[in-house]
Amino acid sequence: MNKLLWIALTAGLIVILGIYGYNKWSASAAGDEVSITKDNAESLKVNIDFGVGNLYISGDSKEWVSGDFSYNHKKLEPKVNYKLRKNVGHVDIKQGSVTMLGFNKRKWKNDWDLQLTNDIPIDLEIDMGVSDSTLDLRGIQLNSLVINSGVSDSTIDLSGKWKKGFRADVDLGVGDVTFILPKDTGVRINVSKGLGTLGTRDFIKQKDGVYVNEAYAKSDVIIDVFLNFGVGDVEFKIVE
Repeated sequence: MNKLLWIALTAGLIVILGIYGYNKWSASAAGDEVSITKDNAESLKVNIDFGVGNLYISGDSKEWVSGDFSYNHKKLEPKVNYKLRKNVGHVDIKQGSVTMLGFNKRKWKNDWDLQLTNDIPIDLEIDMGVSDSTLDLRGIQLNSLVINSGVSDSTIDLSGKWKKGFRADVDLGVGDVTFILPKDTGVRINVSKGLGTLGTRDFIKQKDGVYVNEAYAKSDVIIDVFLNFGVGDVEFKIVE
């Protein structure tokens, strides 16, 4: 057999076996739990970098942060870091790289279920790539909120009673998003939009791109939402 032909056939066989082995291995499941124990921190800066999959975030953690990850490929394994600097706890949770998984994305499984403490103030930043996300932030003491989303269908729940106002900067690329907001706390929405529809029937239009709820005029506590979105449907809902 021609030497070059033999090399080509051998290389092709290696590639085929490699892909088969990869697909077989990626179908197996793995999982991890996370718990960041309470210390002397008086506030937290939490950065969550989520690439692809299903993301659920809520409050009521008994520690600073708790929860679990469920994924089926080692490259999706998240990295969790915590450092206490002076009186501020810095939490970084980052998903592993998915750049090598593109050809096999139908086999991905990547679910995060995270709980944050309600006990101390939090500056929260969330980056969501391609995801279905539920952010149930009721009860968390938010100092600030930053959300960056690529392609995501999301529910962002900021309802409930708030003792302190905060600013939320939300940048949405593509997807459908529902905001759930409180009736008895003042809310102001500042919108810059591209292609998409905006549902603000529960709000009063102050001027182009600015909407407020009925409580805004008389409330001492204000949630300021600055929204920039590209393509999709965004709905703002008021609840008790």
